[in-house]
Amino acid sequence: MKVLFFLPFFFCNTLLAQQHIAQFALWQPKNGQTAAFETGYKKHLVWHQSNGDTWSWYGWYFISGPRYGQFLDATFGHAWRDFDHRVNPAGDGADNQLNVEPYADFKLAYKAAFLSTLSTGDSTLLHSKFLRMLTLQVSDMNEGAKLLAGLKRSYQDCRFLVYRLTDGGPVNQLILLLGFSNFELYGLSESLPEEIQRMESTLKQHTITGITSETLAYRADLSLLN
Repeated sequence: MKVLFFLPFFFCNTLLAQQHIAQFALWQPKNGQTAAFETGYKKHLVWHQSNGDTWSWYGWYFISGPRYGQFLDATFGHAWRDFDHRVNPAGDGADNQLNVEPYADFKLAYKAAFLSTLSTGDSTLLHSKFLRMLTLQVSDMNEGAKLLAGLKRSYQDCRFLVYRLTDGGPVNQLILLLGFSNFELYGLSESLPEEIQRMESTLKQHTITGITSETLAYRADLSLLN
């Protein structure tokens, strides 16, 4: 029994050792202020560019789910130490306060670890017109990792990226991102939640406590890619 317990624990920690950190921030444009928010956010991206920021920033709107209408920005592929060396944090905050905060309410920020060995896609997926975001609530992260390893082997219809929430919310969450150029292709992922549940049953697991599906629309004009 001790060996059976140790192996999943080691397996999951091996995956986490290979992670890359993404940071997400969520904004709610104020009523009637969406256009002003977008204008101000574009000015803020210009600030990043003119201050020599080498990070890439992606922007999406949620177009379905409980966060409908909210704006999500994200930066990917960082080591933890990168957040100790952000470009001019004081100036960043001041410009944000000037150009963005008057028109939108900041909701939250969180970080997630990219699990490359559980993923079937690469960063080009993030440029897709639509992202489907599946958030899995799990009771055991080791079991959740084994479940997605099995999904990677068996599910061939769509490419996906897998992240583990590490800070800023419940840390029992695994996030899958799937990218599509149109809704016809999006439909290929229709049965993915059922496939995840089937895989759980096949593995005789009982770790998933909930699955949430949301859709994001990419905004290239609200992104800065370096």
